[in-house]
Amino acid sequence: PRHPDTGILEETLDAIRHHLPHTEIMVTFDGVRDEQADRKADYDEYVRRCLNLFQTRYRNILPLLHDEHQHQTGLMRTALEHIDTDLLLYVEHDTPLTTDPILWEQISRFIESRASDLVRFYHEATLQKAHRHMHHGREHVLYERTSQWSQRPHLASTSFYRRIMADHFTPQAKSFIEDRMHGVVDEAYKIRGRDGLDQYRLHIYTPHEGSIQRSYHTDGRAGGPKFEETMTF
Repeated sequence: PRHPDTGILEETLDAIRHHLPHTEIMVTFDGVRDEQADRKADYDEYVRRCLNLFQTRYRNILPLLHDEHQHQTGLMRTALEHIDTDLLLYVEHDTPLTTDPILWEQISRFIESRASDLVRFYHEATLQKAHRHMHHGREHVLYERTSQWSQRPHLASTSFYRRIMADHFTPQAKSFIEDRMHGVVDEAYKIRGRDGLDQYRLHIYTPHEGSIQRSYHTDGRAGGPKFEETMTF
């Protein structure tokens, strides 16, 4: 609804650059869905402004543009074609990281050692009681084991992302990643217990001093519909 204003994306890019000033960023631009065709002019202007920002204000950003609606799954497949690093940081455009310290090297080593597939940056100061049944204890001081998939910002193994995209989404899938993977991981744990946890090694970054919040939400959809009835997996 705020298009063509670019403020939400800029806030997120600035947050990433605060932590990772030189890392390449890929920004995926989806095509406009049929249900929102009346917003296309504003969206086209938004994209134009973003591309200008990438040339003038930001550096080392690769825009990946799509003419047709691909949804999050389709955009992720495109991004994976261009990623040549072992790890990726996934950040939705309206979920900036906070400026609090993050031990990037330690987290990277934790994933690279195969102790974890994915480490998520939490959006609250403490772990929420409502999700306690999906939390399974602290590991390696900095991490809480979880069977809860969330698309909040996370650092993950690129090979793990390639695996889940191949195993759980058809080539024609058009959906949010979380809307599929939340159920996949939860069922794996419920059915197979520890073996299910080990199939999807998910953790939350939980530094032991102070607040564990490392991300927040600027609500780009502004309460609008998710069009869940049109998603295909």
